[in-house]
Amino acid sequence: MRISKRIMMTAAALAAGTALFASIGATEAEMIAIDHSGAGNARFVHTERDRDNGRRLWEVGFYSGDTEYSYDIDADTGDIVKYEWELDWWDLDGEDISENGALAAALGDSGVDESDASYIRVRRDWDDGASIYEVRFADSSAIYEYDIASNGTMVKKSVEYVEGTTRSVMSVDEAAAIALERVPGATRDDMRIRRGMDDGRTIYEGSIYYDGYEYEFEIDGHSGRFLDFERERERWDW
Repeated sequence: MRISKRIMMTAAALAAGTALFASIGATEAEMIAIDHSGAGNARFVHTERDRDNGRRLWEVGFYSGDTEYSYDIDADTGDIVKYEWELDWWDLDGEDISENGALAAALGDSGVDESDASYIRVRRDWDDGASIYEVRFADSSAIYEYDIASNGTMVKKSVEYVEGTTRSVMSVDEAAAIALERVPGATRDDMRIRRGMDDGRTIYEGSIYYDGYEYEFEIDGHSGRFLDFERERERWDW
């Protein structure tokens, strides 16, 4: 039986297209976005294939409540390349937090210490008649952009990771190892740890009980930075 060259070329093209996004499928990309966002009752607007400088991506967009989310996800690794969320509306009541207050709020949300931030820019602007602060800065792993209303409401957040840095969520074992480094001598048997979400950010939080002290920690699930670490002497009930 003879098969035309055109049919063979078409089949090869289809196979190549399938292989192009074989590692991470559309459904898996959507789950990665939902898991990272912490959103519930998502209404998907689009899940589309794309390329950026030769990098194969899934673009995922969805709504949850009054918030719009957008994600670029590496189609080969599942790493989050960029994400953004924006409120459709917000309350305008409240006192002005000032430029310094807006910067402090953005840095606190990102987990970036001001001493590690570069290209810091804060300027006041207007959005549909509402006064907002546009806050921009970067560190070694990402570029951060925030729109914060003058009353302190976080209206928009965008994070684009620097290529070559780690964007995937670390495992619970990796997070546990980071926490145990802070408490020499303690082991996994002395620890309680769980994965959770905080304002769209994957975190690991838990406690270590060792040598008469309780250590409570919260770790960014992507960067491995400590968001909180406290120690206090254990209380004994007699």
